[in-house]
Amino acid sequence: MIESTTIKQATHYDIIIVGGGVYGAVIARECAQSGYSTVLIEKGEFCDSTSANSLNVLHGGLRYLQHFNIKRMRRSINSRRYFQQISPNNIDYLPFLTPLDSWGINSPVVMRIALLLNDIISIDRNKGTDKQQYLKGGSVLNRKNLLKELPEFSERQVGGAALWYEAVMNNVKQLVNDVLDSAKENGALLMHNTEAIELLHHDGKVTGLHCKDSEGNDVNIDGRIVIDTSGRTAEKLGSSLPGYQAIRQYWSRSVNMLIDKRLFKGYSVGLKYSDNVVDKEAKFNSGNRYLFFVPVKNGSAIGTFYESDKAVNGKLEINSSDQQKYLDAVNSVLPEGSISSDNITGWQSGWLPVDSASDEHLNIAKASRIRSIDSNGEFSGLIEVRSVKFTTAPAVARDVIDVLKRASR
Repeated sequence: MIESTTIKQATHYDIIIVGGGVYGAVIARECAQSGYSTVLIEKGEFCDSTSANSLNVLHGGLRYLQHFNIKRMRRSINSRRYFQQISPNNIDYLPFLTPLDSWGINSPVVMRIALLLNDIISIDRNKGTDKQQYLKGGSVLNRKNLLKELPEFSERQVGGAALWYEAVMNNVKQLVNDVLDSAKENGALLMHNTEAIELLHHDGKVTGLHCKDSEGNDVNIDGRIVIDTSGRTAEKLGSSLPGYQAIRQYWSRSVNMLIDKRLFKGYSVGLKYSDNVVDKEAKFNSGNRYLFFVPVKNGSAIGTFYESDKAVNGKLEINSSDQQKYLDAVNSVLPEGSISSDNITGWQSGWLPVDSASDEHLNIAKASRIRSIDSNGEFSGLIEVRSVKFTTAPAVARDVIDVLKRASR
């Protein structure tokens, strides 16, 4: 548990960060390390919302090969290594496996090329990490070797499987706490159970933040720059600035199921459950969406399901109808009767931004966005961060530092 610090009312801070998820934590660390006096506030407990809704995987960006987006892959690889170095005792690796078709974009031939490219692009993936965390190169298993490892695929028409390795967190909150510990060591102040109410500003320039603590007491924090990482509620802070223009943002509820069974031995397995996904950015669009079954502790985490906020009436809670729907979807890709409601030990849910939404398709946002807000034609002191991928928080934090440096020129 990270201990928070009582604010010193007379102190003026360079940076006030709103939102104590992984993005807020990493940005606080990078700001403090860069010499900015920094305070981080969170209305609840640190890492207790969307950041906690995770399959525990630190992705290296293999999926971005279908977009030919090497830059995005490198950002994922470097960010993964950042976390491995800051929380070495909390991160292991797991073999990931997805069954392949006999031909087409998901065939063994295509995946051999993709895995080779992935290994070349991530050639420095183990640099500076503990040997116990070293990630091996990928390979393709033929059908015979797949069945030797996982005989439960004997009844399926598969042409083998793609095998690669990813870093996996043992505990998401522990990783964020390790980042927060480092931020605190570098001078950042951490405050939980403190809610941001409104910006303080004068002539369109930020002068601080009005907050309330857990007992409802007013707390004003003086500062020249506010960085809002609070996600779905972000625009409420900017709305008080003269000339502020909110961007219409669509949201999706993301849901993971937790069960008490370990499936597929020690492998994390991805199984196709939808083949009508539209990805306009992909150069080679398979149209597939996968459910991943990731071993965690004595069970498994299964995900991820996405539904627009409109479809779920803006609610994160998973009701009984939702539970049955997701359970049916999981069992549709497993042998009949593999999981019952009795196996479910919990649910995780959070909000993710989408670039566009319709009744048929959700275009899940792939990149975070940093928005520097102008007021009266000049930088107001407010920066909004739309976070997307857990893994790439360090890359986005460095982008924020670049924005701060440009703003101070």
